[in-house]
Amino acid sequence: MKRLFILLGSTLLFTVLIFVGYRTFGVQKFNGSVLQSPIKTPPIVLRSDAGPVSFDEYRGKLVLLYFGYTSCPDVCPTSLANLKLAMNELTPEEATQVQVIFVSVDPARDTPEALGKYVKLFQDDFIGATGTREEIDLVTSAFGAKYKINPPDTNGNYSVDHTSFTILIDRNGYYIMNFSHGTPPAEMSADLRYLLKNNMPISAQILAGPTYTPVVCAVTLIPAHVQGGEWLYQHHCAQCHGADMAGNPAWQTTLADGSHLPPPLNGNGNAWNYSEQDMINIIKEGRNLDQPIHMPAFKSTLADWEINFILTYIKTTWDVGQLNYQHGFMTLTPQTTSTPINTPLPPPTTATPAP
Repeated sequence: MKRLFILLGSTLLFTVLIFVGYRTFGVQKFNGSVLQSPIKTPPIVLRSDAGPVSFDEYRGKLVLLYFGYTSCPDVCPTSLANLKLAMNELTPEEATQVQVIFVSVDPARDTPEALGKYVKLFQDDFIGATGTREEIDLVTSAFGAKYKINPPDTNGNYSVDHTSFTILIDRNGYYIMNFSHGTPPAEMSADLRYLLKNNMPISAQILAGPTYTPVVCAVTLIPAHVQGGEWLYQHHCAQCHGADMAGNPAWQTTLADGSHLPPPLNGNGNAWNYSEQDMINIIKEGRNLDQPIHMPAFKSTLADWEINFILTYIKTTWDVGQLNYQHGFMTLTPQTTSTPINTPLPPPTTATPAP
């Protein structure tokens, strides 16, 4: 009888968690097409009339990215006009958190100076950028965009076929959704406003698309382990990563020797991108031991159970989506998209998410 009550209780708890997961992530319906697997923006530097343009410099903002060319007779000006209208739907405070970037795939005719003049016909703070043919091929490939330079006519004029969707990059530098050509500005601004307010974790974004699968976080954080992990963290990790796990504010900046300062371990960092076994290995073996700033090895200092306690404590700062992602509970729902959905996250960098 006791086992029956336990089974019934577990079933009830599971049902409640499903309901909570559905209510938390399943109710928002985006107007844009949400990618099942967010894609990290590439470390490519383009050129504008104001200087270099790197996607990394817009961390903390949403970025609306569009590929085209200034000689486009219809699609490009229509898309940029729609982006202007979508931006006008936002409050001034919201608009400062969104950046529009127009990347030309026709560098032979579109100089950075010409691009600057072109985009300012739509809005003063729009950015026009381009690069070498090789750089353009790299960046379009990374975002799943296509273009084709057509043969010139007798006067040397030519057209360029190109994809017409607008790419949305989130605050953390991930391509998470796109808007098809002709999406009403009010619908675009509604999605932007929601993301600015809620800042969804990457691992939960797939739940907000046209189709979704409610996710239940089955991670059990034992209170005694959390308490023990907090003590261990404060004695072994806090001196580098901070008592609040916030890390060094400049953790994303690459130093002269190629190393990084200690990153955050809370939900604002990327520790949850790593599997639990990877985290354990990093803590045991250390990372970048050949550099002046490095993550020391703790295999001779901490027992396995102590490392597990520390990880349990760290996880108390992650939200349900991040916990699900790290523990592999995320189930992808098949969804039509023009962008490759199996692009893996980049390999771990020197910004190592470990105590």
